[in-house]
Amino acid sequence: MTLAAGIDVGNSTTEVVLARLVRGGVEIVGAGRAPTRRAKGSPESLDGAAALVRRLERQHGVRVAVAAASQLRPVETRTASLPEPRESTGRLRVLKTAASTAGGRGAGVGRPVRLGDDVPGDGPVVAVVPSGTGYRDAAGRLAGLARTGRLAAAVLEDDEAVLVANRLGGAVPVVDEVDAAAVLAAGLVAVEVADAGTALRALTDSLRLIADLGLRPDERGDAARVAARLADSSNAVVAVTGDRPAAAADAAGWVAIGGARVPFPEAHARIADGVAGLAAAYALPPVEAPLAVDDLWTVDLSSIADAVVARRAAAGSRAVGLAALRADTSYADPSAALAERLGVPVHVGSEVRAAWAGGVSTPGASGGVVVDLGGGTIDVVCAGAGAGADVTVAGGGELLRVSVAALTGATAAAAEWVKRGPAHRVEAPQVLLGEDGSRGFLDRAAPPETVGALVVTGPAGLLPFSRVLAPGEWRALRLRLKIEAVGGNVARALRTLDVAPDTVVVVGGPAGDDEVLSAVARALPPGVAVGRGDVGGVLGHRHAVAYGLLARLAR
Repeated sequence: MTLAAGIDVGNSTTEVVLARLVRGGVEIVGAGRAPTRRAKGSPESLDGAAALVRRLERQHGVRVAVAAASQLRPVETRTASLPEPRESTGRLRVLKTAASTAGGRGAGVGRPVRLGDDVPGDGPVVAVVPSGTGYRDAAGRLAGLARTGRLAAAVLEDDEAVLVANRLGGAVPVVDEVDAAAVLAAGLVAVEVADAGTALRALTDSLRLIADLGLRPDERGDAARVAARLADSSNAVVAVTGDRPAAAADAAGWVAIGGARVPFPEAHARIADGVAGLAAAYALPPVEAPLAVDDLWTVDLSSIADAVVARRAAAGSRAVGLAALRADTSYADPSAALAERLGVPVHVGSEVRAAWAGGVSTPGASGGVVVDLGGGTIDVVCAGAGAGADVTVAGGGELLRVSVAALTGATAAAAEWVKRGPAHRVEAPQVLLGEDGSRGFLDRAAPPETVGALVVTGPAGLLPFSRVLAPGEWRALRLRLKIEAVGGNVARALRTLDVAPDTVVVVGGPAGDDEVLSAVARALPPGVAVGRGDVGGVLGHRHAVAYGLLARLAR
């Protein structure tokens, strides 16, 4: 019997299986995994793989005589912010929205006047407080103006709205961090600050906006577009200017499909409904340098938020997640480099066919389709794994991670834990609110920084990640993301192969996520048996490729 190591260097993790090769099969000795060092296929990643083999050898008191690995190809996975489409709003300008420290309440409309200047006429005014004034001086002058009955609202350049509003009694809307020059250049300004826990009423009412700002009949559409933009905001400043410029066109990126450059939103829909390899290149703003690809998978994070009716402020700026198999990065054979590091012969094999061999070793699996969910790619292999019976598509668990980070504002490291499953909100130091509305109680008080935030259990206890999202809102976003990013990608791969399986075995790291498994099942026709792999009957859903490499080597 020969002791062998099966080595699978992935985009996120590296798995190794040690086994004795026997006639017609393998006898598992041990298995382990570790985060992949740097990029897949880099010298550092191979150093990490060799170190993992040596660690397992020491743990089990053995020494390998041969190894097997698959060809390696890195995947680029990232998110990118795209500019929101600029709709023409005519003379109307949204100068500020969703200021985090606005004060006061109510709505007011008036001509802008710099604080300290003479106030002409007898109509209402919006006082503009320039930077450096100081909240005590500003509040004193504004109080004098308020006693005349002409102060409709106030806008400040400095971050002092709450301090000023408290000294005015809270009956005047005050918004800070506003560009004073832009306000003073306007002819008329409307300011609104909503009551706590509510949304705007005056500035989101198109008819009231038309009446308060004296808009012409042909400007109704402009008012409607501004009102829609302010939905879910708690404060805003809207101005009427004297000009009516056309909507500007920002560089928004494109995807090359069928010889044409297609804007990202339209390209995403075509990629989602198409087959692998549909995109030939892509470019992102602001540079828009073209990057050739063999396959591209995208996730429109803004449309996901819209699909679950998430609040506009909850999911951050418009963003897309994308995974690309770049045309300038081909498959690399790591056998020579690994042989040098391990001092034993290393055979190279097909990753997708190894995934098939590992997947079908699951008890109860009998043919059908094996889906290997990796960090950077998804491999889908049909029964027999013959020519044309497999496909590798860009996009896997890493795309989920970067997308979660973009949706929640969490760091990439925190998103790795946030993406995995249900979260809670810390309502009080010892009270947790679940996604289903249930309440749980902690044995000890939660850390002060977690109170009021959504949390998951991380490596060091409760890990906070968002103070904007509600628990149920985050659940809807997370499930929709997994359906779009993973389920939709599996459906695309099956469409490429033109197969309708009756059995699907799901392996790979993301297969351990029950919600991901459900997302894959949702992408398949009703009646398809979907199950999580148990490689070799003992290794669980991981190590399919590493085990499959050894199984093929044994044959």
